[in-house]
Amino acid sequence: MQGLLTFLLRLLARLPWRMLRAIAIGLGVLIHRLDGREARNVRANLEIAYPDMASEVRESLARETLVQSAITFAEMPRIWLTRKDLSYRVDANGLPQRMRELCDQGRGLILAMPHHGNWEMVSSGVDPDLQITGLYRPPRQPFLEPLMTAGRSNSRISMVPTSRSGIRSLHQALRAGEVIAILPDQVPKSEGAAAMAAPFFGRDCATMVLLGRLAARHGSPVLFVWAQRQPDGRYRMEYFTAEPEIADQDPLLAATALNAAIERSLASAPAQYQWAYRRFLPVRADQENPYR
Repeated sequence: MQGLLTFLLRLLARLPWRMLRAIAIGLGVLIHRLDGREARNVRANLEIAYPDMASEVRESLARETLVQSAITFAEMPRIWLTRKDLSYRVDANGLPQRMRELCDQGRGLILAMPHHGNWEMVSSGVDPDLQITGLYRPPRQPFLEPLMTAGRSNSRISMVPTSRSGIRSLHQALRAGEVIAILPDQVPKSEGAAAMAAPFFGRDCATMVLLGRLAARHGSPVLFVWAQRQPDGRYRMEYFTAEPEIADQDPLLAATALNAAIERSLASAPAQYQWAYRRFLPVRADQENPYR
């Protein structure tokens, strides 16, 4: 089975971008109609995030979310396995200059990359002359890791795993005035990281504290960055500098500021956020599990 899946991923990597997009749109519509676990997760999350939205509008958003997610995941093999520079598909929108300005402060730079748009395309829009170390969680399917790491090794971001040694590498990079990249909405499960309950769209949920601790310890600015998909299938880099509270010594205040920044980032194109992720699992006894 793993061999077949690997073959299919390599086959997808050879398809034209337009064909990948067409296949993914059809798949996303099918997933919505079948109403499986992923579709139910999306609906549950959207009900929490947008309780005042009209039900028909929210259902339309759920459908578009599943389509956009399918496009993102269909593009990943092409991004991982191609050896070509993909910057031609990205409007950097001044991001490299902004990164250099923040790095010139001499305290390193933290790129916060939410699961918004296509996070795998961010490496094609950053400053190619800056050393970037990214933290990643190994995939649940072990056979995917060689494909993923091989592809990312060709990008402008050097990846390290969520382990003690990986987190140590992040500290070393910031001390050297370099750039690190973290997916801030990924709930940590690995050694060397921790989470705490903080509000996200008005509901307390597990939130990483690593990013805030790194920013506080090194005095590093935090730049939220995402590659937002455009109507023509290309991408535009969007970004903003996080508020100082994200590095507050109080971990709850820092985590709250982190989640507020994630909310701000996805507001520009909410359908491109990974709403299928079970971010709202209960963290207190009085919370109901929204996922059935």
